[in-house]
Amino acid sequence: MNEMVHLRLRRETPGLRLAAVLVTASLSGGAAAAQEIGDAEVVSLPEFAAGDLYTGAISLDRMMDEAELHDATGEEIGGVEDVLFGPDGRVLSIVAEVGGVWDIGDTHVNIPWDRVDYDAAANRATVPLTEDTLEEYSQFPEDALADVTASTQVEAVMDDTEAGPRVWRASEFIGDYARLRGDDGLVDYGYVHDLLVRDGELAAVLVRPDVGWTGPRGVYAYPFYGYGDRWNPGLDTYNMPYGPRDAEVLEPYDYGRMD
Repeated sequence: MNEMVHLRLRRETPGLRLAAVLVTASLSGGAAAAQEIGDAEVVSLPEFAAGDLYTGAISLDRMMDEAELHDATGEEIGGVEDVLFGPDGRVLSIVAEVGGVWDIGDTHVNIPWDRVDYDAAANRATVPLTEDTLEEYSQFPEDALADVTASTQVEAVMDDTEAGPRVWRASEFIGDYARLRGDDGLVDYGYVHDLLVRDGELAAVLVRPDVGWTGPRGVYAYPFYGYGDRWNPGLDTYNMPYGPRDAEVLEPYDYGRMD
């Protein structure tokens, strides 16, 4: 990476919601020069990792990659294309891809999260759509998607519709580079591999290092420090206020323990 925006990490309120990100594989370049993360209050990693990160957690990578999407009658109609979030880490909706059914081509629809019935064990999402009701939904505006629209309406959307300000897609975050705080600046660590959701919001942090990382292998839990000057969809880096020694003592996150 040639450029990076300076970030200051802080918690604005004691009740700040945290998120879960899984970090994995390859980075380009070495240590980032001259960037720093502010000395703000951060969550203790041992305390955070000791919490219950398995009960009720949903892997968005698995949902978006493999979940079957069924309509109100039980017919399989497509898959989950993306997941939309508000700036506070609350899940607003899914963007579902419906194709090959009802004599229509591929169609993207926005379905509010509270109308999605997701069975994690079966990796199956059921949504309130039928052939008769689909055409009742209007299209999103081409330029933006408002927070309130995503969370309260089910609408047909265009594949390249851009999420508007303060609304972001899971796909905008997954794949971003992740870095730790070194003695002389930020150091390459891995990239965002997955997002975990629980109770309708981002829930905890996990990490898999780059193949060049000299520490332990596996996936590890970290907090997410929010939207704005910490991270936003315009950045391709997620900079964490933890050092290499913090990362080396964590226990791996075990997908097999998710209920």
